[in-house]
Amino acid sequence: MKYAQAVREIYALQEFAIKLGLENISALSSRLGNPHLKYSVIHLAGTNGKGSTAFFIHALLQAHGLKSGLFTSPHLSDYRERIRVNDEFINKDFIAEFWLQNKDFILQKKATFFDTSTAMAFKYFADMNVDVAVIETGLGGRLDSTNIVRPQMVVLTPIDFDHQKQLGNTLASIAREKAGIIKNGAPVFCAPQKQEALTVFLQHIQRPDQFNYLTDLAAYRILESSLDGMRFEVQFKKTSEKHCFRTSQTADFQAQNITLALVAGRAYLESQRLAWSEEKTQQALLNGLWPGRLQTVRKVPRVIFDVSHNPAGIIRTLSFVKRKAPEHKIHLLIGLLEHKDHKEVVNFLSRQNMNIYLTEPQSIKKLAVGKLADAFIKKGKSVHIYPDPVEAVQKILNRIKKDELLIVMGSHYLIGYLINEFSENPEYSFY
Repeated sequence: MKYAQAVREIYALQEFAIKLGLENISALSSRLGNPHLKYSVIHLAGTNGKGSTAFFIHALLQAHGLKSGLFTSPHLSDYRERIRVNDEFINKDFIAEFWLQNKDFILQKKATFFDTSTAMAFKYFADMNVDVAVIETGLGGRLDSTNIVRPQMVVLTPIDFDHQKQLGNTLASIAREKAGIIKNGAPVFCAPQKQEALTVFLQHIQRPDQFNYLTDLAAYRILESSLDGMRFEVQFKKTSEKHCFRTSQTADFQAQNITLALVAGRAYLESQRLAWSEEKTQQALLNGLWPGRLQTVRKVPRVIFDVSHNPAGIIRTLSFVKRKAPEHKIHLLIGLLEHKDHKEVVNFLSRQNMNIYLTEPQSIKKLAVGKLADAFIKKGKSVHIYPDPVEAVQKILNRIKKDELLIVMGSHYLIGYLINEFSENPEYSFY
């Protein structure tokens, strides 16, 4: 009961609007004894792929014997997913005790949900005596709550348009906010970027040898790719080594995220005088499943859950599925949050030859299904409306054929809610 109540009250902090800035997290961390300074940190920012990249860096370090902490957001079905040490989610009793001890201070400061979660992660990692923590930014970078860390390494994933209200309306302004995590002369490992973003990142580099661009370090080649997994080859350019890996992650664009994770993770191991092992790396990739990323949750008819939520991610994901399943008729169930650029998403989807169903994520920030429907109607695209996500999936599955395909996407809140609901419903045997 203490845990459930604590999580309910922590969720209630979401009533405070997004408030970028380091004042509250600095005060909270000071109160806790600045736990974020007691272990090494690998800090990640970007628009797409940062959660996946963080997860695979974490898995790689753990496979090589390090005690690794991982902080990511948002979660899918359990708040504790955000904070883990090796394979274990944060302890429920720790959450309850942390809230009990710091609740009054947090409410007095009007600290946000993310401030609180970040401080909790910092403290938990210190108490668990981790060797290293892989920390993903929440929104932006420069003023993100995580940006009080002193990273030993910085990782930048591809930059695209998202959260323009907070980060700006150009790639340069968005990149400038993300680049705020570059500091201390720490080595930076950067995914391929559009030139506008790359130019900004290079302006933040203190010395040439600090910046490590993925295309200069490694090349990857996809050998096999399907909706059930992938086999790919990575060549490390410095040593000319070539290694083949398998992963249950299906999307071919995940090969870039994983390659970035391998390059950064291997560099960190070497900085700690630890030998990199191909066998341990392969084990990490086989054992590690980052759920909700083109995840097949049912085979017949095939149902895929995906958390893509901004225009670039949605376009990339749907393009991949159409390439890999050209013979399948595609049905799409989508629900978005209010602050997302739904007009660009609607513009793209209205041109697609697929049946589109609209629903609402389980969030106070949801985009009303009626508003989304109006946008499609203005484009001349007919849609089906099911405000309740569970009813939506049930109705769609009752009408589609066994050789057809359903993709559900648009928000972590939507996918997480459905994972919880259907994992407990044997009628749909999703797992």
